[in-house]
Amino acid sequence: MSDRQIIRAFMGNLIEKVGGVDAAAAVIGARLGADVSKGSISKRQSGQLDWPLVEIVALEDAVGDPCVRRWLARSLPEVAAGQSLMQDVGRMAVEAGEATSAVMEFVSGRGDRAQARKEVQDVIVASTRLAAQLDAAGEA
Repeated sequence: MSDRQIIRAFMGNLIEKVGGVDAAAAVIGARLGADVSKGSISKRQSGQLDWPLVEIVALEDAVGDPCVRRWLARSLPEVAAGQSLMQDVGRMAVEAGEATSAVMEFVSGRGDRAQARKEVQDVIVASTRLAAQLDAAGEA
């Protein structure tokens, strides 16, 4: 799907949330202090015209859903790197919890040493991956 189609889909959802094409034109116009015709909104939705950023922002703000801005922000390298770091932090936290549980089971006599060792090794792998991500983020 092209960027234009994705933006149109997001904007169609916002138009629906605000109450339709007439309401969207009125809201955008009021926020920008300029007349916006429902014909222009319809042409943007059909793909005959592109959506100006100021109108996207105006409608997002009116509805309280910055969906287009959020989608666009994901393409920024620093956002993608931050998301990757957070995923690795999450993986490490899960592994640490599993290791803690496995070691506690082993210490209490209900668990298996090999399973506890495997879970600890998983924490080491996750931590090493996270450290590498941090190193790479520092070089960027």
